[in-house]
Amino acid sequence: MKLKKIVISGFKSIKKTEDFLIDKKITILIGANDHGKTNILEAIRCLNDDKPIKEEDENWDLEDEQPKLQWHFSLSKKEFDDLVENKKEQKEINEPKNPEVDQNQNSEEQKEKDNFPINEEKEIVYIREGVNAPVKILSLPYIMEKSREQEILKLRPRIELFAPPPTNVKDSVSLTELNAGGEFEFMEGIFRLAEIFDKKDGLFTSNSKTLKILDEASEKLTKKLNNDWNQGKNLTWKLKHNGDRIEIHIQDPAIDKRYSKPSLRSSGFHTYFLLTMITHARTAKNPNDSFIYLFDEPGTYLHPRAQFDLQRTFEVISDRSQMIYTTHSLFLISKNYPKRNRVISKTIEGTKIDQKPFRKNWKSVRESLGILLSNNFLIAEKTLLVEGPSDLIYILGTIRSLKDSEEIDIDLNDLSIVDAGNKENYVAMAKLMLSEGREIVALLDGDDGGKKIANKLSKICEAEIKKNELRIHLLEKNKSIENVCTDNTRLRSAVKQLSEDYIKNGLRKLNTGINLTNEIKKIQPKVKQTLGKTIDDITKNIFQQQEKLSKLSIALLYEDISEDQKLKTEKDGKKLILIIKKLLNLKGEKSTEKGVFEEVK
Repeated sequence: MKLKKIVISGFKSIKKTEDFLIDKKITILIGANDHGKTNILEAIRCLNDDKPIKEEDENWDLEDEQPKLQWHFSLSKKEFDDLVENKKEQKEINEPKNPEVDQNQNSEEQKEKDNFPINEEKEIVYIREGVNAPVKILSLPYIMEKSREQEILKLRPRIELFAPPPTNVKDSVSLTELNAGGEFEFMEGIFRLAEIFDKKDGLFTSNSKTLKILDEASEKLTKKLNNDWNQGKNLTWKLKHNGDRIEIHIQDPAIDKRYSKPSLRSSGFHTYFLLTMITHARTAKNPNDSFIYLFDEPGTYLHPRAQFDLQRTFEVISDRSQMIYTTHSLFLISKNYPKRNRVISKTIEGTKIDQKPFRKNWKSVRESLGILLSNNFLIAEKTLLVEGPSDLIYILGTIRSLKDSEEIDIDLNDLSIVDAGNKENYVAMAKLMLSEGREIVALLDGDDGGKKIANKLSKICEAEIKKNELRIHLLEKNKSIENVCTDNTRLRSAVKQLSEDYIKNGLRKLNTGINLTNEIKKIQPKVKQTLGKTIDDITKNIFQQQEKLSKLSIALLYEDISEDQKLKTEKDGKKLILIIKKLLNLKGEKSTEKGVFEEVK
């Protein structure tokens, strides 16, 4: 069962009704402080029986209305079939033996009285309305008797909120502390990861058997931490007895004379380590989908690289449980799945939710956080250098389309795509980025211009090419990015729309005798010319001004046209992205880079 949506009315800073759409895996609330992100998390938590709506949760401007929350859950086919089967069994048990006597019970009025309302969305919808009111069932996917209310209420997952953890990581644990959990709950995650939690009762007494178990557990723990996170991949983890306690030691190649301890690591390590270990403990000991995890500003103490690593850890956890987190950090925004992001802002009408903040080049995100997104250029060391800004838009669109259809696994946090602006600046831009120590793939059109740039790079950057710091990839002969990464029908629509906008606003005039529709139809791939050049030639000759249309403006319109439609990527586009992934050795979403495992002094 997956939480699909929560409808919030009159709760805290949310005055009017707001629909908050929830991704099946991870949902991200982006916004400045005090705009209502935490309030939305609190509203979600009210699904728990022990989290009723309190008087202080009511919106201050409410008059005669009551605060109201609705949780909409979608069911998998198996879950739906199971409920239908249970319903049939229940119906057979309750079937009246004398239909004539019980005829009145089958009337429509009686059915409405005895059964829950149904909805066409095949959802289970729960509701709380009013202060201290219990959670009730609003509607179900099919007719079901109200006598089964408790059974349906038990299907709810538990909502768990993780506040930023304290930085007092413990270095050891006793059996009593391990069983108690609390501040030692992260130790349970470690023991489960090392596959010794189920053996804990006889493990705290040192003898030849338990020493052997701890040695084997240390190897498993080291292997899993290195493989799953690849964080601090040179660290070795050791579990050792000390009296009636088991201690964690970290063998760090940067420290010669002693072992390090978790408590000596940085605050970033503490946050990262506690969050991941506690989450691992809870997901390991509970059935799948029995929890929805909420995180309030999980990246508070983390360096930007560590925030990327935390995203990857969340990606692994979300295979088993839904997750929702708040942030005002650029580095915890999902670039891999833009549709997971929500921008939360406060207006005179209360908190508002932008469900599609990736529109208009992430305008609402930039306004909310006061930043300019730059394709991760400040962090990613692996850079794809393209000829112009339109190439960047088409390539990102292709990658996201492939990711949406799960045809490719690339973590966009590892990648920056930079355009040179034009062919004249290309070599200079490549030299500049190489001087910064970046790993670069130079992507060039398969025309004469692209070949000339490739020849210049081969001569000027010969040393960097030999070191594999620079790799050059030319598209096939007479092909441009438009040939490889666009849908031709939508590309023509973008060109036509831009032309019509210019004409309508008086910026351009058609040449005498030109039929715009017929000219746009001529935009087709050609054997002896790139599609980009074809667009330039046709749009230049359409207008009296003899000036081609901006490729960037066409690309932006193309992006808008494609935004709400599922775009199938052609095989040439997929082939190109796979080549780029291989040349730059790009990681997948669930792999990790070095990050927060440094030791503090």
